[in-house]
Amino acid sequence: MKRAQGACLLAGLALLGGGQAADMPAQEVGILLGAGWADDSLVGSEDDAANPLFGLRYSQQLDRDFRLFGDFVYGAYDSDRPGVGDAKLATLRGGVEWAFSRQRQYDWFLAGGLGLIRAETDGDVDFTRPAASFGVGQNWAFGSNDALRWELRADRSFGNDALPGAGLTQVQVLVGYAWGLGEPSDADGDGVIDRVEQCPGTPKGAAVDALGCPLDSDADGVFDGLDRCPSTPPGATVDAAGCPSDRDGDGVPDARDKCPAEAGRGSADGCPPRAAREAEPEPEPPRPSMPRRMTLDGVSFEPGSVRLTPDSITILDNAAASLNAWGEVRVEVAGHTDSTHSAAFNLELSQRRAEAVRAYLVKKGVRAERLTARGYGESQPVADNRTAAGRAQNRRVELVPQ
Repeated sequence: MKRAQGACLLAGLALLGGGQAADMPAQEVGILLGAGWADDSLVGSEDDAANPLFGLRYSQQLDRDFRLFGDFVYGAYDSDRPGVGDAKLATLRGGVEWAFSRQRQYDWFLAGGLGLIRAETDGDVDFTRPAASFGVGQNWAFGSNDALRWELRADRSFGNDALPGAGLTQVQVLVGYAWGLGEPSDADGDGVIDRVEQCPGTPKGAAVDALGCPLDSDADGVFDGLDRCPSTPPGATVDAAGCPSDRDGDGVPDARDKCPAEAGRGSADGCPPRAAREAEPEPEPPRPSMPRRMTLDGVSFEPGSVRLTPDSITILDNAAASLNAWGEVRVEVAGHTDSTHSAAFNLELSQRRAEAVRAYLVKKGVRAERLTARGYGESQPVADNRTAAGRAQNRRVELVPQ
C-alpha cells in the first residue's frame, strides 16, 4: 500500500473549501459503509486490495465548528502473509471533528482521535492495540435534520509485537448516512428551520414566507404580524405599528393632511381655521447637529452570521433615539466586514447585517422609508486587516446621512 500517496491526498483535500455554514444536526446517529486497505505487515502482497467495511457512528455538536464523535468499523481482510492468514479488523475510536470550511449545503472537516484496533487472524497473530486516527471529509445537509457524509481516514496502531515491523497502518474510505436526534433548530423562532432559513434574525412575531423572510403585504416597511394596520394605502406614511401617521393628532392621517404640523380637528383637510393658521407660529426647537458619519461602536454579530449579540441592543436603542432626533433626514445603514473570507461572501454578509440593523431600528420606531441598507463587504477598510485589532475595527456598522 502506498502510504505516501494517501498522505498527499489527505493534505490536498484539506486545502479546499471556504464559505457560508451549513446547519448540521446537534446530535446524530448513523451507519457507515466503505472499503479498507491494510499494510503488508498484516496482509502481505494484498496491501493494494480493497476490503469491505461496515460501521456505526454517533456524534454531538460542541459549538459552531467542533463536534465530538465515536464510531465502530469492522472489516474482513484478505491476506497471503505466511503465519498470519486472513484477518478480521475491528476499530473503535473517539475524537473531535473540526469544520474548517463551511459552505451553504456542506462542511469540509478534519477529524482526529484515539482508539483501539482488534485483529483476529487465521494464524496465531491476534492482538488488541491502541491507535491514533486522522481523517478528512465532508458532511452534507440532507432532508430536514439528517446528513450524508464521506471520509478518508488513516489509522495507526502502536506496539504490535505480534507483527514484524511493530505498528499496523490501515486506510479507510467511508460513506455514511446520519439521522438527526431531536427537533431541527430554529434560532429566530419564526417556524422555519435554520437549514432552510434565508433571513435569520427575523423579529419575533413577524409573519414570514417559506424561506423565513418577513412579509410586508402593504409595503409600508412594517412586517406583517407586527403591523396593526396591514392594509395601509400605498404611499402612506406610517408609524412604528404600521398605522397611518398623524403627527398633529387631529384625526386626519398625514397622507391626507394638508397641514400635518397643525391640528385641524373636525376639518376635512386637517387644517385649522384660517385665523389660527395666520397666528404667529412658535419657533421650532433646534435639532441636534448630524455627524457626516456615525460608527455604531460596540454593535457586533455572532461569527459568520447576522445574529446581533446581546451587548449590541443598548447601542442600537440609543442609535434609534438619535435617528428620531435628526428629524426626517434619510440615512444609509452601511455594513462592513474584514477580509477573512472571500470578497463575494463578505459582500453578502455585510448586506445581510446592514438589513438586520435596519430591521431593528424600524422596530424601535424609526420610519422605514428613512432607512436604506447597503453592504460594502471588505472594500472600505479603516484599519490593517493583517492584525486582529485591525480586523475588529473593520467589522462595523455605520449610519450615513444622505
